[in-house]
Amino acid sequence: MDVLASTLASTAAAADVGGSGLILVSDGKPRAIGGSDAACRALAHAQVTIGSGPAFRCMVSGCPVGIEDLLTGYPHGHPELAPYSGSVRAVLSVPIRVGRVVTGALDLYDRTAHDWPSRQLAVGRELAQVIAAILYLLASDPQGRSVSSPLSGVPQ
Repeated sequence: MDVLASTLASTAAAADVGGSGLILVSDGKPRAIGGSDAACRALAHAQVTIGSGPAFRCMVSGCPVGIEDLLTGYPHGHPELAPYSGSVRAVLSVPIRVGRVVTGALDLYDRTAHDWPSRQLAVGRELAQVIAAILYLLASDPQGRSVSSPLSGVPQ
């Protein structure tokens, strides 16, 4: 298992969900970065390919988006993703922010349809902050200096 999949599997375990996926914005375009397993990777890639889904709603609004059942009609679900959802039914997308800028979405996936209680929402937000901190550290050069520009919204 690669490091990213392992990290996302640990993220899913920490959130007490069936899996997780990661979509990040690079050069102004969303990119599916990975998932905790094959089904989660496929769903992240499908959202980017189609240009629709909870992660997109989350990144545009800057707010978490909880989907009780992915297969139900919009706005409560995203049936356009049904062919790619595998066993995933419930999705919680949480924005990843670096500074004030939304840089992606962390998706938490479950295999059964359910609502997202405030406890899971809080855990999702905390995990998104951890991922943002990791991304910020990875964007530093070997001497620890930030590689962001002052216009990006990312503190230096």
